[in-house]
Amino acid sequence: MATSLRRRAQTALAPVFGALRLRGRRDRHRFASGPPSAQQTVDIFTGQWVTAFPPELGVVAGAVNHFDPDVDPRVPWVESQLPHGLAGMRILELGPFEGYQTAVLEKAGAASVLAVEGSETAYLKCLVVKELLDLRAHFLYGDVLKYLESTDEDFDIVWASGILYHQTDPIGLLERISARTGRVFLHTHYYDADVISPEARRARFDEGKDVVVHWHGRRIHLHGYDYAVDTSTNGFAGGPRPYALWMERADIEFVLTELGLGDISYGVVDPGNPAGPAFFLLATATAA
Repeated sequence: MATSLRRRAQTALAPVFGALRLRGRRDRHRFASGPPSAQQTVDIFTGQWVTAFPPELGVVAGAVNHFDPDVDPRVPWVESQLPHGLAGMRILELGPFEGYQTAVLEKAGAASVLAVEGSETAYLKCLVVKELLDLRAHFLYGDVLKYLESTDEDFDIVWASGILYHQTDPIGLLERISARTGRVFLHTHYYDADVISPEARRARFDEGKDVVVHWHGRRIHLHGYDYAVDTSTNGFAGGPRPYALWMERADIEFVLTELGLGDISYGVVDPGNPAGPAFFLLATATAA
């Protein structure tokens, strides 16, 4: 009996012992040098944070505290547009990035926040935020479009901040969002030839990747944005492909309206944004 158990244990542990014997493997792993702390956890992504954490955590990360609604007005603005704010709502957040809006949405009283992130690094950052802020929100790692295609779950609001302009099928994303909700918050860059300088167009856009589609009787010109020459940020914060297709503002409004989300209120329209013209809006179904 003892011999049999020993042999079974040796068989089970053989892969572990084999891994330990592999030369060079240690160099691929990082180990903590001190006891657990918030700063040590944040430092897993040293130099990669955009966001500063709430000051009460006492950690050093990025530069802008998006967790503070006085700094980032998106969630408070949406609350001001709804009769009862976001209290009790079931929210689907697409592309949470560093989890800061997730935290603010939860603090605003959302019943639940389900956040889907396609970037491996951003997803792991969100897990850091979830732990440090003790969030109830649930984060999923996966392709946003494929999630929307596979789910039959409906939501009170879909939160789509900083994701539309990273798509190669932006109309498809809006179609899939509209199938899951009667209310969407959309924050995005858009293409405007009258505002974007010729220098910026040459530096960031590739007309060879432009696409023209005919959708619901309208000719929609999608503009190729090339990440390979994007110098608007210090680090990569793009999409899963080497380029994206930007929509024009009037076309975005048209698509939303055709999809039944025609009650549109703008919070901010920022044509002079250095990363490209931008806006955020709340689009609601007439009967929602």
